[in-house]
Amino acid sequence: MRPTGRQSIAGGLRAVVVVLVAAATIALCARSARAETKGSVVLWPTLTPAGDAVGSTALHRPTPSERGPFERAQELDATLRDAVQDLGFTLDVTDTGPAPNRMRDEDLLLRAQSDTGSPDGGAWVVSPRIENAGGSSYIVRIVASPPNGKELRVRVETVPSDSVSVRGLVMLRDMLSPPAAAVAAIEKERELAGRGTSQGIMAPLRSEGRAVLAANAAAFGAFTAFSMQRAASQADDPRVLYPLLVVGTGIGIGGALLVADEWDVTTGDAWFLAAGGWWAAGSAFLIAAGQKVQPFDDRYAWGVGGGLLGAGVATVALTRAKMDDGDATLAHSGGALGLLLGGASEFLYLGTTDVTPYTGMGVGTAVGLVAAGALATRVTISPSRVLLIDLGAAGGALIGAAATSPLLFQNIERPTESNTRGSLSATIAGSLLGGVLAWWLTRDAPGGHALLPGWPSAGVIGASLTRSGSTPVYGIGWGGPL
Repeated sequence: MRPTGRQSIAGGLRAVVVVLVAAATIALCARSARAETKGSVVLWPTLTPAGDAVGSTALHRPTPSERGPFERAQELDATLRDAVQDLGFTLDVTDTGPAPNRMRDEDLLLRAQSDTGSPDGGAWVVSPRIENAGGSSYIVRIVASPPNGKELRVRVETVPSDSVSVRGLVMLRDMLSPPAAAVAAIEKERELAGRGTSQGIMAPLRSEGRAVLAANAAAFGAFTAFSMQRAASQADDPRVLYPLLVVGTGIGIGGALLVADEWDVTTGDAWFLAAGGWWAAGSAFLIAAGQKVQPFDDRYAWGVGGGLLGAGVATVALTRAKMDDGDATLAHSGGALGLLLGGASEFLYLGTTDVTPYTGMGVGTAVGLVAAGALATRVTISPSRVLLIDLGAAGGALIGAAATSPLLFQNIERPTESNTRGSLSATIAGSLLGGVLAWWLTRDAPGGHALLPGWPSAGVIGASLTRSGSTPVYGIGWGGPL
């Protein structure tokens, strides 16, 4: 049965549709394949010598008479061709390399710029070069130009002869990949941009410790105004006191804002400065109380003077090193532990707990603050580790006090001086041992930064040969890098 004219037309239309669909499918596949690639690479054959030696011969392809360079060049060419495709690039096989008189760096740039306006954006041009460095070593030099670029990227290494192809692959990968520093900078910008206005749009805000510094300066300014009023009139006249408090607070806030605008003050800097001011003020006030300074209101003036001195010393420390939150926590911890241990030491000296150890607490606070502040400029420690060490010291003190509680309560009427000193000695020793143990348990792993070189060990430290065989030797020791 012969097909009619209408059937012939329908068959022809179907054929046309099939051809168009096939063509569209092929185009889409080709487009997706191009999208998956990172671009094209023109890989010139390996040349010799490396090209940077004074008075070296002209660049040329190694010949079979140059046995070593010729073999290494063949291996390097094969490795780099495979590496280009493994890295997601398309190898341009139409470019067989430069002419003998077109091998200089300028010719490489001209080749990279010759693709200007091409649909795929141009191609990388890579020129590997090797040179015998004497013995069994070779200088591997890879020169590359980005697509349509006006600059050259160069990597040079001296490698053993059996590693020429491997190192050339690594060098090519690093050159065609985005630099690690650039990637890190991009990720940092993205992270900062994602934080919103709390950190600024593209960069962290300057002086993040502005609020902490202003709050502490305002409180210290109010304390200074109150102390001045008490030392001047020894009376609580609200008509004088309240205006002075306002003025002192305003001066403190204004000074803090000026400092934050002039210098980049972090939260660690602000809290470290606060530790120097407040703990030193408390130390001076307690020492004045222990010395029974009269009139009583003059003790506030001692506190202001001590606070200013402590803040000044902390400022000098900040000019020597930047402080983080761990350093600030360490300074506050030193002041607190010094306060408690100083008071316990005065109790131990007096042999009684019936008095308030103002002098001991004041001196202990000053010593602890200075020691912790000086240590903060030398070590790096996290706030959590400082708190764990404080917890260990407090736990050790409680254990020591609990273990010696019978010494205090066996005579309910009044503990003897020897019993009191024994209990306090155990408490202080327990506190120190607890702090050291907590520091030890939270130390960095071997190989990291530690305050003491090495670490202790216990158990089998050796062996001794006897008639019955090898006998283990038990003991304790200390080992580590010198």
